[in-house]
Amino acid sequence: MKHIFKNETSILNNCYNKDIIQRGFTMQELTVRVPGTSANLGPGFDCLGIAFQIYNWFTFRWQKIEDVVSPQEQIDQLAITNVRQLPMMEAYVKYCTLFDVDLPLLELVDSLESDVPVARGLGSSATCYTAGAKAAQWVAEQLYDKQTILKEIEGRFGSYKIDPFSNEAILAIAAMIEGHPDNISPAVFGGLQIASIMEQKDFPHVLYQTLPVHSTVNFIISYPNYSLKTKNARAILPKKIDRQDAIFNLTALSFLIQGMETGDPVLLEHGLQDRLHQPYRAKLIDGFYDILKIGKNAGAVGSVLSGAGPAILTIYLDSENGDLIQEKIQNELGENWQVLKLKIDHSGINIKTGREKF
Repeated sequence: MKHIFKNETSILNNCYNKDIIQRGFTMQELTVRVPGTSANLGPGFDCLGIAFQIYNWFTFRWQKIEDVVSPQEQIDQLAITNVRQLPMMEAYVKYCTLFDVDLPLLELVDSLESDVPVARGLGSSATCYTAGAKAAQWVAEQLYDKQTILKEIEGRFGSYKIDPFSNEAILAIAAMIEGHPDNISPAVFGGLQIASIMEQKDFPHVLYQTLPVHSTVNFIISYPNYSLKTKNARAILPKKIDRQDAIFNLTALSFLIQGMETGDPVLLEHGLQDRLHQPYRAKLIDGFYDILKIGKNAGAVGSVLSGAGPAILTIYLDSENGDLIQEKIQNELGENWQVLKLKIDHSGINIKTGREKF
């Protein structure tokens, strides 16, 4: 979408949010809040994830939102972007290039506050890519009418049609970069999500579904003071899997989904078993299986690796005993581990204008 805005009048005519234009082109700030997530969930390797009430807040700043530049200029800007801002910027630029929209250069991307630990298996990278794509979408909404963008991209993605101002667009862009829809889907929509990239091509079609979680199902997350890079945890996985292991996981995943919905402890216990990734990644975490047993011995239904690890997600059913289970796990793991009770986040990504935690 090249050179649409030639002067202030043309911007006003095309602007969705005319109040911003009429107030004058002052500095604009947007704060994006994204929940941390736990992916894989035992047998749900690369397809099942859940969002929790633990968040990262990012503030994006533009000096003048009418000073738009081409997608190519956005790409050029990436070369000189601070490495700490790069994931958010990469998603921002990906929005520009995929929808061919001229957007203003970001003056600043700041991590306002970060409660999601980095490289622990709680979706820290997913929060970055999701936030960057959301920031680009928000500023596009201020400047363009949706139909203008749709007209420009008509036929670009074949028969697949997507609303550039929808959360599905955020999901597709972030999943395209991060590669793991089981992390991105709950970050965008909240709750327990099953998701898969159906087609990758020029624009990924991500199919997702929100799954019910019974009110009696509760969660504890435990993570150590050391990190584990996802690429290392993925590199240790085998290239091929045994058919019986695949069947085992398909059965366990069915039990887990039904157990989450009903709160049935037998279904949950059997549903938390895995043969596709945990047996291999266990080698990267000292005493992995002993750690899994700690939750069970403390009174929980069971525990699984969170994401690629090293965090451990524990599921328990009796909310009245949550504090006791948490205390027992903490005592067993020691001071080098953080042990938290977490509630499900059902809202997913959220935004607020200005620089403010919410």
